[in-house]
Amino acid sequence: MSEQESAVLSALQALTMEHLLEPEIWQSIAAEALSGVAPAQYIVATAFEELGNMRQAREWFELSAAQGHAPALAKLASYATTLSYEAPLHSGLVAQ
Repeated sequence: MSEQESAVLSALQALTMEHLLEPEIWQSIAAEALSGVAPAQYIVATAFEELGNMRQAREWFELSAAQGHAPALAKLASYATTLSYEAPLHSGLVAQ
């Protein structure tokens, strides 16, 4: 298991303990996020955000937003209005 897979599974597991989701559900979400499914990437981002890991959260929001996922785009827009926002981690989201 890669470090990224481990981090995603840990974040989702911590989140699901709070929301009482079955392990099969968060494992499925993790697999979908890692394979590039935008809504699943958004859920992973939300898990990292709730755990206070904003760098990982932003990275996953950006992955989801890069595919046009509206909630992720809205989240990044809200980040852009804060003073703590940094440049996108993924070059595909930089305006040209």
